[in-house]
Amino acid sequence: MSSSEITSFIVYMVLIGGVFYFLWFRPQQTQRKKSTEMLAALAPGDRLMTAGGLIGTLRSVDGDVLNIEIAPGVVGQFTKRAIIERMTEDVAPVDE
Repeated sequence: MSSSEITSFIVYMVLIGGVFYFLWFRPQQTQRKKSTEMLAALAPGDRLMTAGGLIGTLRSVDGDVLNIEIAPGVVGQFTKRAIIERMTEDVAPVDE
């Protein structure tokens, strides 16, 4: 292998590494930052959705544990990791 072939190989590997970084790692970092900011800003009264699809109203925060009212009079405890979304639109309960 000549010196120019080795140099071009190294340049291609650096370019592929850069593309991989911007297509894979950068979006993950952005999503993780948004999730951390959302969890830090939680306040009682917020409507939340858990990873299991339960939607409820945040009643209190005790460290890493959230007390969420998922039905009138039914309060469940969830960790912050279980919260995937703060609901911006109010989801009306289904009457059966």
